[in-house]
Amino acid sequence: MYSKQSGKALFPFLITLLVILSVYLYLPSSHGEQSNSNDVATQVVAHTVSPQENTVMIEAIGSARANQAIYIKSAQSDYVTNIYFEDGDLVSKGQQLVQLQNQQEQYSVKELNINLKEEKRQLSRLTELSRTQSTAKSLLEEQLSRVDATQAQLESAKTKLSEMLITAPFSGLLGKREISVGAYVNNDTIITTLDDISIIKVDFKLPEKYLSQLNVGMKVHTQNDAYPDQTFTGKVTHISSRIDSVTRSVEVTASFANKSGLLRPGMLLNTALELSSNQALMVPEKAVIPLQDKHYVYQIQDGVANRIEVHVASRNNGWVAIDKGLSDGEQVITEGIIKIRSGSKVSVEG
Repeated sequence: MYSKQSGKALFPFLITLLVILSVYLYLPSSHGEQSNSNDVATQVVAHTVSPQENTVMIEAIGSARANQAIYIKSAQSDYVTNIYFEDGDLVSKGQQLVQLQNQQEQYSVKELNINLKEEKRQLSRLTELSRTQSTAKSLLEEQLSRVDATQAQLESAKTKLSEMLITAPFSGLLGKREISVGAYVNNDTIITTLDDISIIKVDFKLPEKYLSQLNVGMKVHTQNDAYPDQTFTGKVTHISSRIDSVTRSVEVTASFANKSGLLRPGMLLNTALELSSNQALMVPEKAVIPLQDKHYVYQIQDGVANRIEVHVASRNNGWVAIDKGLSDGEQVITEGIIKIRSGSKVSVEG
């Protein structure tokens, strides 16, 4: 007889059988869908390889200084009678800046001019006498000495008089005025500063391993946080003859034409020196897959992605120069790499 207990025992068996049957029926359908999915091309973004300018740059931090920079001081000591400039004036070479009290120097020059005129008159008289009197010849020599001495005294007095007027030794930008009219100044008194900022020089250091590749005239680009969207271009004008024994670096100086006046002495500048420049096949860095000590890219041929090995020559600002493995006009995948493998069908977006 068929019992309820035997029916209950059979029930789990029937459930298991149904599950196995369902899986069996599902598998062919699943395989069919996977097969179909392999026929669908994966959407990717690609880059067409072409020769571009490949510039190798060395970056460093530099400090700016003026082409010429001095403290304006007086060679003479006296009271200030006039000041002809304001803070921050742009001045030309020879422009008057400060006048010192100079009446005494003017009197000295006037007196010496009169003395020299008289000494020359005496010289003329003795010259005439020396033609007929032998004794006048010795007096003539003495008078010549007096004329020369007076002439020297006059030149010295004129120099001192000229130094009572302080002028700009070169064109540039003045700093803050440190004196006032009536002040007593001497050769220790700072009147103001003068900077020639028509050219800005930037000093920076590079590792000594680059020394053999450095040359005067190399291009240098620089930026400052004050002008984040602007790049200034100059050239190397000096390479130090010594290597710093502590940092093992060489100091390089680059000069920048500063017609706009935007660069100022003391600025901290981000510099980049162009070490070399050539034409190379360039691809975005994100297209290159590093595996151990080798590099690969996914190359597209007839709608199929193939992983190929390439040789990286250099890297610069998110771009990689390839010297082996690729040719001009080929396409490499830059986005969608994780969704494909070698042999996958792909479709390039855009």
